[in-house]
Parts: sequence; structure tokens; C-alpha cells
Amino acid sequence: ALVSEGDKAAVEAALKSSEQVIKGSSYIIGQHAFPMEKQTACAIPEERCGMTLYASTQAPDFCRAVVAGILGLHGRGSLLAVKCTRAGGAFGPKNSRNVPIAGAAAVAAHKVDFPVKVALDACQEHTSVGSRHQFKFNYEVGFKKDGSIQACKVEAWGNGGCTHDFSGFLFAEYAEAVPSVYGWGGNFCIDVHGMKTNLPSNSAVRSFGNPQGMFTTETIIEHVANTLGKTHEEIRERNLLTKSTAVTPWKQQMEFFNADMLYAKIKADAGYTTRAAAVEEFNRANRWRKRGLSAVPICYGHSYVYAAGSGALVNIHGSDGSVTVFHGGCEIGQGIHIKVAQVAALTLGCDLNAVKVGETNTDVVPNMRFTGGSITSEVCCEAVRRACLDLNATLEPHRKFLREKKQKEIAADPARAGESSEPSFPEVAAAANSVLAHQEKLSATGIFAPTTNKYTTDVEGNPNGKPFHGDYFTFGAAVSEVELDVLTGQTQVLRSDVLFDVGQSINPGIDIAQIEGAFCWGIGYYLHEEPLFDLKGMDRTQGVWEYKPPMASEMPLEFAVELLRDNPYPKGILGSKAVGEPPFMLAYSVLGAVKKAIGSARKDAGASATYDLPMPCTPDALQRACAVTVDQMAC
Repeated sequence: ALVSEGDKAAVEAALKSSEQVIKGSSYIIGQHAFPMEKQTACAIPEERCGMTLYASTQAPDFCRAVVAGILGLHGRGSLLAVKCTRAGGAFGPKNSRNVPIAGAAAVAAHKVDFPVKVALDACQEHTSVGSRHQFKFNYEVGFKKDGSIQACKVEAWGNGGCTHDFSGFLFAEYAEAVPSVYGWGGNFCIDVHGMKTNLPSNSAVRSFGNPQGMFTTETIIEHVANTLGKTHEEIRERNLLTKSTAVTPWKQQMEFFNADMLYAKIKADAGYTTRAAAVEEFNRANRWRKRGLSAVPICYGHSYVYAAGSGALVNIHGSDGSVTVFHGGCEIGQGIHIKVAQVAALTLGCDLNAVKVGETNTDVVPNMRFTGGSITSEVCCEAVRRACLDLNATLEPHRKFLREKKQKEIAADPARAGESSEPSFPEVAAAANSVLAHQEKLSATGIFAPTTNKYTTDVEGNPNGKPFHGDYFTFGAAVSEVELDVLTGQTQVLRSDVLFDVGQSINPGIDIAQIEGAFCWGIGYYLHEEPLFDLKGMDRTQGVWEYKPPMASEMPLEFAVELLRDNPYPKGILGSKAVGEPPFMLAYSVLGAVKKAIGSARKDAGASATYDLPMPCTPDALQRACAVTVDQMAC
């Protein structure tokens, strides 16, 4: 196996001693990232055989290094600058899959000595870029009659496509996502095998293995529930970890665990008990339309390895106190520029409107890492904050002098009584860099490179972090209600309620929007999107005519998102936590509700409560799962 987690011997022994054991298997499909702006790059030749490359990328320095090698600039790679003001969406594949596009533009521009732009259309992107990884998984789970799980063993095969790309890290994240927020009786193990196939190389796509992990986890939970004749929520609650028991199968403490509290709160806030009774009444009264109500909790492990080490440069202009900030992250729609500007303004004490965030530029901030894993915003915010703290130390003597000077002036003038003696930021900046008087260095760099995971080392290559892939966890919960047309498999999400813990949010507006976007995209993945390939590995769902991302009609009719309040994360950047990717999995509450609706239809049809529903869970698959036959339609 490429990735193995857990004590297999202990799990095998626990399975043998379990009261009841069931086995199962299922399949998980991929998903196209589908950014509005497809893979794009524009190369402009410069002097000395150099080049400026404007790329829609998540990894400018990686792009610079590879393209410099293609152009024969190894050792002179600084002659190539990669710039990105913002990308029109990215979602993962623009970390690595943009490089061939940038390389093509650069080679052509170098050859003709003229600017060249390469931009894929949707069909070309689907054909060449790849998608979310597909998985096949088998499982064996042992449990008691009350629903307490005693042991679980999972074996999975992940489809990496024709190259390695990010598959190794993704398989690790999938393996660590499957245990989720459940205890598994203290006996859980998983093996993940990586497979090379004839498909376009699969790559990082938002949430990076965790949506597949969520499907695996909840498929097992639901199988146990259906076998015992219990609700899915009964099994979830019976096996849900608590703050005192929150330890992963690889012995990592899940610090500040609160998934159980979030789950209980969202159920109460959404009126779950009352609505569940109403759903039951609706289903008793209706044969061909069914409803389902589902509540799910999640946890998401974040690893700093993807972005740690990205730096920042902060410049203060003494002429007017304005500030220019450069950082190593890419603006891909997640609001990183806004959060960085906020942190700079807050730390320096200047007006937010005085802060400009410059384009991401390898000439300005070297050695930047990948923008991904949800944690790039906080890494760049902390790098900027550290640079601003250095600048504050430089400014403090001047601030102190001006404050004391103003205090004396106020004291000497009764008409100014009550006036603040605190100098404005432009005044302090001007005093620190006035012509012919003071020439302070009003420029500072910062970097944030935590040593809290297993990848960091000292100068001799010895590990100096903790022995885990991840650094910390975020938690959330959701309740969704759906209505299913039994005859067609069409669904309508009636209502979704989401509660998520982001610690002390740096920008609640951005964070709520990130949760909404991730959740809605998750609805598309779990219920609507279906990449199809022929035997030669050719994508046959190219463009929006054949590929169906979620649209307005697939969104919840009622949608409420709340951030957990008054809960700063003590180890976070300004008390915050990452937000971009984890809420994607809460969309499983929609699929969970659909499965309950199917269960009611199957009961009316006299079919078994236990059934297989591998992905894709598209309308045709849902209709077949309802077990409708012609004889049931007799007048």
C-alpha cells in the first residue's frame, strides 16, 4: 500500500470478537475543477533572453522554476518573472497543471520573440487537465446491536491518472479523512493503493481527498444503520468522539475538538426533531415524492506543508503613510488580498484604504510555496503581521516623540483640552522618513514557517516537528432536507443549515461566502457531476453541454450559514482557522437526506432497506435505487 494507517493486527482481532460483522464496497467518481477562467498564460520576451510570464496559477515560483528549465535558464532563472494579479478561479489544478500551458506560451514566445498567449477552452481543459481522483474501496466493520462500532478495516485504490502529480499527498489525506469524527471502537486501519491509468493526470481539486473520504466514512455508517434498522443519526451519535476521546487512529490529539457540540447545536437550531417527524408524516402520505432529513458532523485536518515558508514584503511610503504589501499567495477568489490588507492595517494602525496589495510576483517575493490546502491566507497574513511588527519597532521612537510633543502642546493650550495626543500614522511615517532628517528603513520582510508537522527538519535534515501529516483540525456540522421525485430521480434541496468553527474570523463576510461556495460545489459533486471516459481514456463529458456543474436550480431554497461565535483558536493567526475547503464535505448532508428519501421509497416498494449506491449519485442512479417496477404503477 502507498499509505497505511492504524494497527492492522489489533483491528483483525477486534473484528473477530465483534458481535456482528458486515462487508461492503463502493466506488467514488472524480470531478472537474471547472474554474471560470481556464488554464491560461501570457509570455512576453524580455532582454537577455529573459521573460515575463503572466500566468493564471496557484504556484508562481514552481511555474518559474520549471519554465526556466524548459528555456535553458537553469542557474539564471531570475531572468524569468512569473506574475499573477488574480486568477479567475483555480480550485487546485492550477498548482501543477498550469505549467504545461505556461511552458507552451514561453517556448513559442522565445521562438518568435513576440508575446504569446495560450488559453484553453472548457473542452480542452477537460481533455487534458484531469480531475478529482476516483476511488474504489472495500470495508469490513464490526459492531454491537446498539450500533456501537467495535472495529473497521478499509482498503482503497486511488486513480492517479497517467502521472504522479499530487497523488501521494492526496492519498495520505484521503486515508486520514476516513476516520473522521468517529471512534471506531479504538480499532481502525486503512490501506490506500495508488494506481497509474490511461486517464489525464488527476490533480489537486478543492478539499483534496476529503470529499472521497467523507463518502467512504458515511457509506460505512449508513450500512451499519440500515443493517440494524436504526437511523443514520443514531449510529453517528453513538460513535461520535468527544473532547476527552478525540484522538486519531495514528495517535494525534484533535485539540479543541468540538464537532459533537456543533452537531448538537445545529440539530437544535435547525429544529431537527420536529422536522424529522414532519418528514415522516409527509412520506406516509406520499408514494411518488419522498423527503429526507440528514445531519452530519465533520472534521478536517490542515497541514502547513503546502504553503509554509511563503513570505511577505511590506513597504511604508513616508510621503503620505500609504502602504504597499506583497506576499507569496495567489488571489484565486478566496479573498487573500483583503485579509492580508486587513492584517497589515490592524498591525500598523493605519487606515485600510491606505493599504495596497500588489500582484504576486516572483521578482518581489522569492521562494513562495503553493496556494492550496486552505491555509495560504493565514500563512501570508502571519508573514505580513511579522513584517509589520518589525516596522512598528522602527516607528515606535518617532511615535513616542510625537506623542510626547503633542501632549505638551495640548497641556499648554486650554482650548485643546481633551484632544487625543496620539499621532496619526501618516505623521509617524513622515517623521521616520523625512528628507534630510531621518532615513529609517520603512521596508520589512516576514516569513511564517511553522515546525509542527513531520515534514520540517533542522539544517542537518533531522525531523524537528511532530510525527504527523497535519497541524490542526477544523470542525463543522450541517442539516439538510431534500425532496425526491421517485419516478425521475430529480431532487430539490429544500433547506440547508450550516454551523462552522473558524475560530476568530479575520473577515466573517469572506468566510461565510467560502462556506457557501464550498457547500454548493459539494452538492454538485455528490449529486450532479459525472466525468465519463471511454476505453482509451478520453473524456467524453467535455464542456458544459455534457458536463453539468451545479446551477441555481440545484441550490437550497433556504440556506443559513453561521460561524461559531466567541471561540478564538489559541494557536491560530489572530485566533483564526482555515475555511476554504472543509465545508465542501458538509454537502454530504444533502446526499444523506436523499438516501433517507430513497429508503422510504424502497420501503413502500417492499425492497430491502440495505442497498448499494456508489457514485455518481445522479438522477438516473437515484431513480434506480428507489426500486420502482411497472407493477407498482397499476391503477
